[in-house]
Amino acid sequence: MIRPVPGACILYAGGNVLDELRVLVEVQGLDARLHQIEKDRERLPRLIKIASEDLNIAESDAAAAEAALNAANKSKVDVDTELQTENEHLRKLKLRSTEIKTNKEYFAHLKEIEDCQKKISGLEETTLVLMEDVEKAGAVVTEKTARLDEEKAKFAENKVRIEQKFVSGDNEHKELTEKRGVLMKQLSSENKAYYCEILKLFPDSAVAPARDGMCTGCRMTIPPQVFQNVRKGETIVHCNNCRRVLYFKEA
Repeated sequence: MIRPVPGACILYAGGNVLDELRVLVEVQGLDARLHQIEKDRERLPRLIKIASEDLNIAESDAAAAEAALNAANKSKVDVDTELQTENEHLRKLKLRSTEIKTNKEYFAHLKEIEDCQKKISGLEETTLVLMEDVEKAGAVVTEKTARLDEEKAKFAENKVRIEQKFVSGDNEHKELTEKRGVLMKQLSSENKAYYCEILKLFPDSAVAPARDGMCTGCRMTIPPQVFQNVRKGETIVHCNNCRRVLYFKEA
């Protein structure tokens, strides 16, 4: 690992310094773009999640409608079962009429039949209400299911569109990576090693312009002699504050 010597900001003074600087600046441009593509790629799950919000709501609404229909059907089945039981009870009561011997038993029997008939009448009314509830719940299920189908189609379309944007980014990433590999071979081993080290700290700005006596990477003032070295372009130097590789750029 290369470590800069405090106060001695010269990194490289051999070969063609301007060519090395040009390559470093170009590589940094590629790395900045690669870093942005990778950051954008991290947004893919979140974008898809956002795109699925309406679908999630439609799924929840459809599930709730289906649950309401099931509940209405169950209530109707329960009442139908009870109604069937009471009708059977009434049939048996009427069959018992011939077995009654006293007036007291007869009037009690009539009262039991009357109560059973009232209960059957109430259950029949309830059945009619529940039939309407089932019909309404079924209509809601049909509506929510249609909405769900629409949202599924919409989400599928949006998902393809979002992913397609990242496909172009992936293709660009591959092209830039190949170009970067060619450029890195043009650097000296010293500059390559140092650049890769600083790149870990600043993925999008390991190389920074020096302007008006200042490092534009960390916005700190550069010692006058260091700034003069950057202006001359005879050596490759680093910022003694943030360690970025510096190159001169007019204001």
